[in-house]
Amino acid sequence: MNKKLKVIGSGNKEGRSFFIFNKEESFFSLFSSFLINCGFRNLGIYEDYQEEKPDIKLFNNKVENFKNEEYDIDIVYTNNSIILIIRTNPENYKRLMSGVENIADFN
Repeated sequence: MNKKLKVIGSGNKEGRSFFIFNKEESFFSLFSSFLINCGFRNLGIYEDYQEEKPDIKLFNNKVENFKNEEYDIDIVYTNNSIILIIRTNPENYKRLMSGVENIADFN
């Protein structure tokens, strides 16, 4: 398994959670497992990233969005971090945190 992503910030308020990670190459494969854990079936370009991983350094000032019936997720790529902003109902929070804990190192 890939090394987990280092969490450098997180928070939760009114159905919106955010997690800030160090920008690491392992993000692409780890994020795919996170999406699957949150019930996503179509991983889009992240399926392709499993075979041929792009250079994470080229992902700057870019925003991507994933949405299903339970989660609305924005990924914001900055120069040195990746920010996940996740909107969901409070009843989905336990499942969300399970997915985050699978890919994240909070220490």
